[in-house]
Amino acid sequence: MLKSAIVIGGSVAGKLAAKALSRYCQKVIILEAGPNWEEKTPRKRVPQTYHPHVLLKGGEEAIEELFPCFLDNLIADGGIINNFTRDLKWHHFGFWKQRFTGELVMVQQSRPLLEWHLLQRINQVENIEVKYETRVEQLLANERYSKVTGVKVKYLQTQEEESIAADLVVDASGFGSRNMEWLKPFRIHVKEEKVAIKLFYATQYFRLQQEEEMDWCNLLISPSFPENPYGAFIQSVEGGRFSITFSGYANEQPPKTEKAFHAYAKKIPVPDVAQFLEKTQPISEINIHKIPYQVWRRFDLANVPAGLLIVGDAHCRFDPVFGQGISVAAMEALALQSCLADQENMDHKFNKAFHRRIAKLISTPWDMATTEVLRHPDIKGERSIILPFKQWYTRKIYDLSAIDPDIYLRLVKVMNLLQPPTHLFHPTVGNAILKNKIAHKNK
Repeated sequence: MLKSAIVIGGSVAGKLAAKALSRYCQKVIILEAGPNWEEKTPRKRVPQTYHPHVLLKGGEEAIEELFPCFLDNLIADGGIINNFTRDLKWHHFGFWKQRFTGELVMVQQSRPLLEWHLLQRINQVENIEVKYETRVEQLLANERYSKVTGVKVKYLQTQEEESIAADLVVDASGFGSRNMEWLKPFRIHVKEEKVAIKLFYATQYFRLQQEEEMDWCNLLISPSFPENPYGAFIQSVEGGRFSITFSGYANEQPPKTEKAFHAYAKKIPVPDVAQFLEKTQPISEINIHKIPYQVWRRFDLANVPAGLLIVGDAHCRFDPVFGQGISVAAMEALALQSCLADQENMDHKFNKAFHRRIAKLISTPWDMATTEVLRHPDIKGERSIILPFKQWYTRKIYDLSAIDPDIYLRLVKVMNLLQPPTHLFHPTVGNAILKNKIAHKNK
């Protein structure tokens, strides 16, 4: 068992990583730059907390393994149970998906509720300590700069600095992580894969003016480039509330007023969002969040010093429209727990094995998201030779998933990180694509 570990950042990824570490470390310290937070309200210093978050089934299962009965706690506190293929009304590439009762049953809630329950569970773990308003200034290292031995911190209330030693440091400080700066003294090169999505999110919360049972739990209008560049998502959350989120890529301007918000709804290619808006009254301000690019820092290909692991958005920031970040972070924490069970020596070999393992977790959601956003002619990113084929094939999958329940369920399982992309290359899928092609020729 390790003597101590440090987690930089009290994010969702940080809390989950700390829980994984707690089984194999005598003491785990979470260093959080923000203030203590004990309410089921948006957390300061976390702008995305105002926006909808989807916990994919793969992430849900990972959290439940780390924190048994976690889903029961969410449900008891208002978390909404939904059947993915029945309760999601989804419009994509000009078609509504056919809805049916499938095998994926999930729980959804606002991000503040999810984080609050994570915090309660973390507080119950005796060997985890959280230090708030504590900012990491630099990594500490041995003389040869081959191993991280701890961190130097500044306590923001007193401005005092302190060096804290640890056997292992996990960076979970999010998209704004300074890990590239911290690693400069180690003289290592980390390749970055970037796609300049220039995305905005605009979210407002509502209640229905009159009590009414909707025939859906969530309503999704996916951007379908290049035909439809606009996205909308209505999510039911606890307390009888609905969040309505609009998204736009490539420097599209977000709606900042009530009038603009309603006008944006009319840009959506189907009238459902605008019609729903007419039935509601706002209960929050419009919150806007901008994401200039999605980025994957390839620590799996770099000579990262021993004693340092990078997880969550500090490692890979996904396009949030696809709702993958929290779920991947949960699966990374589970992978960390598994790696620690197999090996206690925090050497380069352990680092390599861990970062390569989570690179496999990242690759599927990263590839799914980039394949889609690179359909937009104004989004800049590396376009591989195989990209046109992938875009052609996935478009066929999306079209067929609107009318074929088996293909829809296969797609949903890959989206929810339960199956690899090869699940979509099954002979039944190929036959469906071929039959559809023949049918179009015969028309």
